[in-house]
Amino acid sequence: MDASPRRRKSLRLPAIPWLVGGLGLPAVAAAASPGGQAGAWTLVGLALGLAAAMAMCWSVMRERLSPHEGWGYLALAALAVAVLGVFGAGRWPWLVALLALSVVAWGLVMVRTLSGRMRGLLLERDHARAEASRVKADSERDPLTGVLNRGAWRARLERIGEDTRQDQRPMSVLFFDIDLFKLINDSLGHQVGDDCLKAVADTVAHELRGGDILGRLGGEEFAVALPGARRIHAIAVGERIRQAVQKHCQVVGEEVVELTVSVGAAEYLGEGESYDALMDRADRAMYTAKGSGRNMVVADATVPQGPAAP
Repeated sequence: MDASPRRRKSLRLPAIPWLVGGLGLPAVAAAASPGGQAGAWTLVGLALGLAAAMAMCWSVMRERLSPHEGWGYLALAALAVAVLGVFGAGRWPWLVALLALSVVAWGLVMVRTLSGRMRGLLLERDHARAEASRVKADSERDPLTGVLNRGAWRARLERIGEDTRQDQRPMSVLFFDIDLFKLINDSLGHQVGDDCLKAVADTVAHELRGGDILGRLGGEEFAVALPGARRIHAIAVGERIRQAVQKHCQVVGEEVVELTVSVGAAEYLGEGESYDALMDRADRAMYTAKGSGRNMVVADATVPQGPAAP
């Protein structure tokens, strides 16, 4: 990482003397010729313009740049050269041109310093943004399964609910629970239990659409938000999840566990229903599935009134 800036410096540093020579030496030569005031004034104008540009940059970045870095001195030097040009360009045009060329070279060095500082600030900003995004993503994820944690899933549910209400679209949720999970933990150990949680989360994630939101609510309990899905569609998704877990989670690691899930489904009733009430209906439907024999999908019977109902 340190080698890259040194490489850029070695490539760009020679550009300044070449640029100064290419622009300034012909003007100095013109100033040294008889009646060559135009060359001197060309360099004086360039020095003043460069100083003005530096002053503007400093006014924008003064919180990041210190006065002792020479910004004020450069402006004063450019003004001094301009005053000298007024009184001495006719008598000593070559001297005025040399002094102006020195100010120009000084300004170009400061331009290069400023560009390096700006690159550094941009890199710091990009790094800070990337770090903030990573921290936010980590804070929203369940560390074991990688899916959204309870708080993040609830926040997404509320956001989806607001969008669906504005668009007058339906929304449903699924709650599902791994059957007999405590027995697996007690008989095979917590490591196998953790592997089962990860296996179920991975299996369910592959059965969802791109806009569906999967989260872990705690323990062995998960939830899915289904934007645009009515009750009948939620039942179909829940059945697909149930079958996928039963098929793909028979063996986890080296242990035969034959996992199944009980699924509860509920359709959002709209603005008149709170999100807590929606989650409670899905939760009660899930416990009805568990109490009715497990490994099944049960949907809450309440449906919205009007065109959103199936």
